[in-house]
Amino acid sequence: NILKYQGQKRKWTVFIFFIIGTFVLLFFGQFFSGELTLGLMLIILFSRLLLFINKRRYPSRFISSLVTLLIIIEAIRFGTNAYMTYDLLYYGFKDTWVVVFSFFLRAIGVILVVQVHDQLSIDKNLAKVFDTHSAVGLLSSVFDQNPSVVVLTDINQKIVYSNKQAFYLTGYTESEFIGKTPKIFSSGLTPGSTYKQMHQAISNGDNWIGEFINKKKNGEIFIESAKIVTLKDVNGVPIFYLAIKIDITKEKEHLKNLEYLSKHDDLTGLLRRQVFIEKFEQNIQNHPNKSHYFIIMDIDDFKFINDNYGHLVGDEVLKEFARALKDVFKTNAEVCRFGGDEFAIYIYDAHLDHVEHLLKQLKANLEKIRIEAISQTYILKFSYGMTEVAMPFDFSHVYEVSDKQLYENKTSKNGYKRTSFKS
Repeated sequence: NILKYQGQKRKWTVFIFFIIGTFVLLFFGQFFSGELTLGLMLIILFSRLLLFINKRRYPSRFISSLVTLLIIIEAIRFGTNAYMTYDLLYYGFKDTWVVVFSFFLRAIGVILVVQVHDQLSIDKNLAKVFDTHSAVGLLSSVFDQNPSVVVLTDINQKIVYSNKQAFYLTGYTESEFIGKTPKIFSSGLTPGSTYKQMHQAISNGDNWIGEFINKKKNGEIFIESAKIVTLKDVNGVPIFYLAIKIDITKEKEHLKNLEYLSKHDDLTGLLRRQVFIEKFEQNIQNHPNKSHYFIIMDIDDFKFINDNYGHLVGDEVLKEFARALKDVFKTNAEVCRFGGDEFAIYIYDAHLDHVEHLLKQLKANLEKIRIEAISQTYILKFSYGMTEVAMPFDFSHVYEVSDKQLYENKTSKNGYKRTSFKS
């Protein structure tokens, strides 16, 4: 059964030859002739070499070279031992330097065995790469080609390595970078809670993911998404911190723009209706004891402008009117394009006289605006309905009352007329 498999046959053959041959030489060698002893030694050496004569293909030339060198070292070491044994049997052993040489060869053999073991534990694909690249050089090349920023710090958080992307992004040079701490990027805008969570995580030996608002060498602010990994030694003790960071400034700006567009009208930049109503209702819930006014208004003769001058001129009128609204209603107020040429204004914590003053100011500001596509003498005018909100609050009721006043204002006005009463 032992000799059934070729690999096992080779191992056991070597074992038997080595044990029997060594036993025979040590105890009966003095009865043999020198030629017979040398022959037995050659047979034992050949049996040991059988272990290495196989068809195994190693993943890299470097490993094959190590194995070949190990075979040569072992053959020389066996030859040295054979010489010592032969000299001891026939002449009395006196060359002690040969023993030292044998131990020296054994030390080299152990080193080679460790090297082979380390190389065989490497991924077989990487092993081929290491034939032409050193591990350090390959790692540095990988990091330098990585689009992410890679920063390695020691346990005291002093930077010991950064890839080229870090220099390109921040504007610092390598000499300005290495030996410093990541505080050189601090802008003062990152919340303190972020740093607290990060330090707590890495002090526990955990990884951390978060965002930093950092500053470049030229003072420009940028946002980084970072993952910080704690690197530990074989005993599990942290020795380095590896930060892999990505500049997400443009992505943040894009998301901010998307969020803005989701809440604001594309043409005028005013709040969208639903967002306006939510703010209105939320503020009344938070400040039920303050005064609250709701105003609904539209542009006089807007349909005539659209029909006779076109929608582009109509859009220009809407934008000018929206700018005038934003310039007047800035404090404790929200302004909304409710739909078409209809606009809504919410004012809180203000007296009625102040609200009336703002409406007069809006009228005065509109008189200064000229829509050249219509006429140099054309003046933007508006009609409105205003309601002072009473509790319990119901937006539908407030809007209905205000809209009714707007309609009455438009149908009965002769020039500028104000209509206002309680809801």
